[in-house]
Amino acid sequence: MADLRGNRYSRRHTTLSPDSRAYWDYTWHEMGYYDLPATIDHILHVTGTRRLHYIGFSQGTTVFFVMASSRPEYNEKISRMYALSAAVYAEHIRSPIIRWIADNINAIKYFLDTMGLWQVLPHKKAQYVLQRTFCPARKARNICVQLFELLFGPNPNGTDPLAQQVIAGHYPSGASSKQLQHFGQLNHCGCFQQFDYGRKGLNLAAYGSEHPPKYNLSAVTTPVVIFHSLNDWLIDPANVVRLSSELPNLVSMTVVEDPNFNHLDFMIAKRVRELVYDKILLDLNLL
Repeated sequence: MADLRGNRYSRRHTTLSPDSRAYWDYTWHEMGYYDLPATIDHILHVTGTRRLHYIGFSQGTTVFFVMASSRPEYNEKISRMYALSAAVYAEHIRSPIIRWIADNINAIKYFLDTMGLWQVLPHKKAQYVLQRTFCPARKARNICVQLFELLFGPNPNGTDPLAQQVIAGHYPSGASSKQLQHFGQLNHCGCFQQFDYGRKGLNLAAYGSEHPPKYNLSAVTTPVVIFHSLNDWLIDPANVVRLSSELPNLVSMTVVEDPNFNHLDFMIAKRVRELVYDKILLDLNLL
């Protein structure tokens, strides 16, 4: 379970304070280029093994493909990668809330910067108390479940409200506004590329070119197994098909059998074990 920078459990930077702007000056690129390789190297060192398996969900897949394309030597350290709702291409967003955020992300980022808010979606104890009060697990169609449906896709009979409440104790857990803006840029450009600073001069200083470089997915030689769903309002099936066509070592691509399975259901669906997890475990046992 990778502990990437910025969440409530990972803020002990050696020199920067979480209250500073410099601390939050990152996107998921830095997570994939620095944090994930450091995590993998540490695991391999402690266990004494040469390779490991990787299971990623949503942004967990994004950071993997950043690493595997930008630091291709790490492909040799992963035996197989399991991508659940792979967040690489981000067009065709069906969630009205996320689509509005993506459409207005530059204005939102400017406003947050003006207010000195470089962190978004921080974890607050009061927030969890409110969720337990207004979104009791015994009520299947509580307010939180309805909000999640607008964000991730409706699956009223498939979502486990108890699992949703447990996760609410840890999520959201903090992220940088730049990280959010980077995802919005993927939606706008229809590509998988590094952060766009918006001005040619800034991009030239950062990358040596006027446009941000695209990630080279052909360098991802790790065997990849993909699971995706038809009712995912964040990652459209067409985006997953596009990704699969660009991976040189795709093992398989599986559609979750429940047609109502949404984005968040990879974590909180009642049947997620039989529909997804057991299939992964069976595959791991055969390797």
